[in-house]
Amino acid sequence: MTEPQDKVAGDLAATCRRTAEASQNAIAWFNDNTTRIPQEHASLLREFRKFGKAASKLTAAVDRPMCVGVFGPSQAGKSYLISALARRGTNPLIADFDGIPGGLDFVRQINPEGGAESTGLVTRFSMRHVATPAGFPVAVRLLSQADVVKILGNTYFSDCDLSEEDVPDAARIQAAAEEARRSAGSAPSPGLVEDDIWDIQEYFERQFKGEPIVRALANSGYWEYLAELAPRLPLAARGKLFGLLWGEIEQFTALYGRLTEALDSLGHANDAFCPIEALVARAGAGFERRGDSVIDVQTLKGLGKTSAGETLEVKGAGGRTAALGRAVLTGLIAELHVALRERPWDFFEHTDLLDFPGARSREHMPDIRNHLKKEAALESLFLRGKVAYLFERYNAEQELTSMLLCIAPSNQEVRTLPAMVKDWIDITHGPDPEAREKTDTALFLVLTKFDAEFEEAAGKSDDSTARWTRRLQTSLLDFFGKAHEWPHEWTPGHPFNNSYWLRNPNFKAKHIIDYDDNGVELALRASEEKRIARGREEYLQNPDVRKHFHDPGKAWDEAFRLNDGGITYLAGAIAPVCNPYIKTQQIAARI
Repeated sequence: MTEPQDKVAGDLAATCRRTAEASQNAIAWFNDNTTRIPQEHASLLREFRKFGKAASKLTAAVDRPMCVGVFGPSQAGKSYLISALARRGTNPLIADFDGIPGGLDFVRQINPEGGAESTGLVTRFSMRHVATPAGFPVAVRLLSQADVVKILGNTYFSDCDLSEEDVPDAARIQAAAEEARRSAGSAPSPGLVEDDIWDIQEYFERQFKGEPIVRALANSGYWEYLAELAPRLPLAARGKLFGLLWGEIEQFTALYGRLTEALDSLGHANDAFCPIEALVARAGAGFERRGDSVIDVQTLKGLGKTSAGETLEVKGAGGRTAALGRAVLTGLIAELHVALRERPWDFFEHTDLLDFPGARSREHMPDIRNHLKKEAALESLFLRGKVAYLFERYNAEQELTSMLLCIAPSNQEVRTLPAMVKDWIDITHGPDPEAREKTDTALFLVLTKFDAEFEEAAGKSDDSTARWTRRLQTSLLDFFGKAHEWPHEWTPGHPFNNSYWLRNPNFKAKHIIDYDDNGVELALRASEEKRIARGREEYLQNPDVRKHFHDPGKAWDEAFRLNDGGITYLAGAIAPVCNPYIKTQQIAARI
């Protein structure tokens, strides 16, 4: 940041802190004057707790670097976009780790192989190097105890068919509280404070406010019982009391216990450090990709087992060291920090790139308890909840300043994605066209797999004009635009038009491009030039294209740029909004 930006950020952080303090002072006054506000007391407490927690999160957000996040459904072409943005030209993407002089090739040595969705954590690519203890060069951010509660609850409410689930009545909730009271100590136990309970309540009542179970818990004093008892309970009793948030499913409660015991062994640190073997295997004097890396979603498969399996020594930020099973550690990691050896683009000087795991369809699984008897069922359900929650967490913490929303040409199946994107738009840009007009557009719609539009298919018309309408309907207008207005009116009277094509040059498109013996793109195939030129004219005449691309011709031409596929054009468009002032503007609008 420049000196004026430092001052703006410092002033904003001070405002956020004062707001949090004012909320705490107001709560203290409400509690001292209950007789003066008997009817309003409970609602005022709830609202001001929410204000205070939000202000504290914004205070922390001011000090973190601004971020561009790559997000979208699984298998939407995010991998190429990430690798191309995080490296300089065609150089390998080298990740720096203390004690590894040559660094590691992220794509060849760290990133899991295969075409399936491969990760269940956020990967941060940054020019900032995190100081790490000797022998523990891999820096990660961990979930908290409250995060684990939210993930398990998210899984229950989003992946389970609740139509046959019992709604706990007041007697059941009171009995659970009385049982917990017998286990409560006189002093707080680590890892959870009263504010965490009100934050958990706010999460469930925001995300699942229509659910009868959530209403029943609120009406029966459950949250007040939790606030009184949970901070003083040992982990097992905590898990049992929290279990009402996931239908008291035994496997979920047991998983809560395994994960929180691991956090407890690390002193409930927010950050931790792992040996290099967490990511790669040693091979002679070098390293190679390993199948049980903590970045690989397949490593979660041992999460449902009571035995730890192979363990890794992990050091918490406070200095405590513990041996954790690979599956448990993989489940607890929220973010992996990857320090880049080379700066790929100028905006990386003050901006990090976040790779989010692909959004997944939710299951709505009938007879969830019977389903959990299947092998790896618990791990799969936990993964879906974790992936959804990570996006919610980063959004709530104002971590995601700009978004590259990757959408492939196929029909869209992740029905929750439009609401997730709209929540981010509301927080960063505003809920309506008038609010969005006041800030720079930091949402980039990246339409991937552009070369697939030129594959010949039997029965297709020679006229490609309708093809572009179908693509925009599938990727934008029907999928996002039927539920929300922003694709049709981003600012007053103007549709969303910040759209880009992306083509992966590493995926051989021999139907339209010629290559040399090394796979380097040489030129458009001579036999296809007329068809592509005709397609360009039809594309430019399409009214939907003219509405939703601010420069349709440039977007087309850049996607056809050889050995590039549109990445340079997209990076150039991102650079102006990678401005620290935009992040402070977004935070100021919320405070």
